[in-house]
Amino acid sequence: MFRADRLTERRKLMKLTQEQLAHQVNLTKAAISNYEQGRSAPPHETLAALVDALHTNADYLLDLSDNSNPKTLRNETSERLASSKSTKPESGVYIAYLGGPPEEIDEEEAEHLKRELEMFRAFKEKRRRERDTSSE
Repeated sequence: MFRADRLTERRKLMKLTQEQLAHQVNLTKAAISNYEQGRSAPPHETLAALVDALHTNADYLLDLSDNSNPKTLRNETSERLASSKSTKPESGVYIAYLGGPPEEIDEEEAEHLKRELEMFRAFKEKRRRERDTSSE
């Protein structure tokens, strides 16, 4: 579930007005106000833009985590590799394998894929919670 209070908190932490944030993410001030008042929740594309503008992560805004730090593919990959005692990859080199042949992607493309994956996981978790709630 989208947390309007967390959106407001992050916007204020970044010292942005609703109008400034709206401009950064290509929305109207009214849209930001509606999100902050809980009248509506942003669609996935808008959520990704808000995450970037507010230097946070989708899990935090969707109440799936209390950690507001931005997630980065590089940090998470490094942590996973360190915990598995594997050799670290070259800095800035990522490999994507999504049902096709493996291909090298740059850091910007990797970050985009990571945001999309975060949103998909949040969507999947929301559906799971809804199913659990409806089956009770």
